[in-house]
Amino acid sequence: MQLMGVHTGVRVISLVLVSMLGQSGVGQAPKTKSSSTAAKPGMAVWSPDVQQVLGVSQENFKAEGLDKLTKMQLVALLTSARIDPRKAVLTCPVSGAMPSGRIHVWITVAGDDSTGAIAGAIKQGVGSLSGVEVVDSAAQADRALHVVIQEQTMNKRTIGFTASYLTSTPCMQLKNGTKSDVEVKGTLGTYTDAKGPDLAKDLAGMMDQDLRPLRSGGTN
Repeated sequence: MQLMGVHTGVRVISLVLVSMLGQSGVGQAPKTKSSSTAAKPGMAVWSPDVQQVLGVSQENFKAEGLDKLTKMQLVALLTSARIDPRKAVLTCPVSGAMPSGRIHVWITVAGDDSTGAIAGAIKQGVGSLSGVEVVDSAAQADRALHVVIQEQTMNKRTIGFTASYLTSTPCMQLKNGTKSDVEVKGTLGTYTDAKGPDLAKDLAGMMDQDLRPLRSGGTN
């Protein structure tokens, strides 16, 4: 899942990387050439942690110059890129285990829904799920569902509707004494149906699956 509204400080990471490269002298032309492409002992290698923290794939690891760092320099870079818990704390809601607790879902619907019928059907469909209560704001929610409706037409006649959706977890970030609302991205997808209100059935079924970890007492 990716964090909405939280930036990892790309410029800071770039400065740290440049500093490391300068200190190690790896930016200078090598005195000897080697035909081997294998990583030298003690040098940095790609790992899933690099993908998660820096967003650098295994294919781009060398192109970004990260293979020129030592293992310890890469560890330092990853550490600097992570949110420092002393400076920023992310707090997300924890829903009570079922059946004693209820899962609160905040739903927003935008786009081609002039009568509000589709939005009403979606809220009713999600609200009818076992142990789910639809709430009015992110502050009250354990999970959020954002939907955008697009009308499909042919010869100026409506032939169906498409619902693009994103689930997320509303969280609170505390940084330098200031609180701000952020959301952790969840599932992204699309449903298409000839009858707009019928989209509610698909979205409710998707949410039923999405909420399973919360029903089992999972945390975020």
